[in-house]
Amino acid sequence: MENSKYKIKMNRYPEDIILEIWEAADKTQETVLIDCNELDFSIEIDGHENVSNDVVASFLLHIKEIDNMVQEFCNNSFQKGKFDIRNYIVSLEWITFESDKVVMGYWGEFVNIELRAIFSIKNGMWEKIDIYYQ
Repeated sequence: MENSKYKIKMNRYPEDIILEIWEAADKTQETVLIDCNELDFSIEIDGHENVSNDVVASFLLHIKEIDNMVQEFCNNSFQKGKFDIRNYIVSLEWITFESDKVVMGYWGEFVNIELRAIFSIKNGMWEKIDIYYQ
């Protein structure tokens, strides 16, 4: 019997809920925590003071699609790899906004691994720069 907790999960972050939490958050702090107990996520956002709120909102409006790219990378790595799927399952822990890019930090859910996903905006579209395990 297959255990569902050992699956790479897609469509985890509903953009409307993420954006609503972001809009209501206290942005006077260097690090802003957006979390939702019902959907079981907690993400730290920092560097938001380096960019306009429109850039942050734009990124968060695409977070499901962006995270799905990361999860596809993880699934492809698993398919090509030689380890158990637990070695490839990661959760988004933090997002850092820099002047020319956004860095997403993921931690392994079952094993001690880290993954980075880097995106930038070009002509109003978010594009992947790189995704890699550390």
